[in-house]
Amino acid sequence: MPLTLAEQLLLIATDDRKGSVLFDASAALPYGLTGAVLLELLLAGKLAWMDGMLHVQDAGATVDAVHDEALALIAASRKPRDAKYWVSRLSSKLKRLRPRVYEGLVQKGILARMEKHFLWCIPYQRFPEHDPQPERLVRERLYEFLHGRVDADERLHGLLGLVVASGLLNEIVPKGERREAKRIAKAVLQNERVAGAVKAVAEEVQAAVLIAVVAATAASSASSS
Repeated sequence: MPLTLAEQLLLIATDDRKGSVLFDASAALPYGLTGAVLLELLLAGKLAWMDGMLHVQDAGATVDAVHDEALALIAASRKPRDAKYWVSRLSSKLKRLRPRVYEGLVQKGILARMEKHFLWCIPYQRFPEHDPQPERLVRERLYEFLHGRVDADERLHGLLGLVVASGLLNEIVPKGERREAKRIAKAVLQNERVAGAVKAVAEEVQAAVLIAVVAATAASSASSS
């Protein structure tokens, strides 16, 4: 079964050996994952982007419970909202989003589930890599996309936007290429050949992730002062 955008993003954001989210991605990832859900619904024709707003085009069930839940929340809105609104809104309304995406990857045999305990009594879970091939393919395809060796398509464009917004571009390229990769990624994401709706929503998702992370960081700083 093909990986969803959220699953691909979470694989990149997870330490293969430790099975935990990389520190550099921890603040942005909740919003990156909700952005991935929005883009998935757009690509599936469930949402349409018109006049800067997301509209429900088909409220029928999908094959994914998380996508169905998000679609129902959007359909229940009294008026159309933009992607920035829904990235922030869904990050709080989609309960246990990251664990649910992890569970899907465990069921597909890509990650394993490890039960651990903090101070021998507080249980928590880690999700180390079990089958490295799917993530390797995702990383390789993104790398090739960055360097113009594969055709630009909507899913790759959307995924690259999510990777950049979530602070994960350095995970895709070797250390010596990272500065140049940022320049290339910016140019790729602005490519006018990419379909308008996906490009526009991907850009809004990136902006929304940045706004949400800044707001969350400011709130955290204020509460601790």
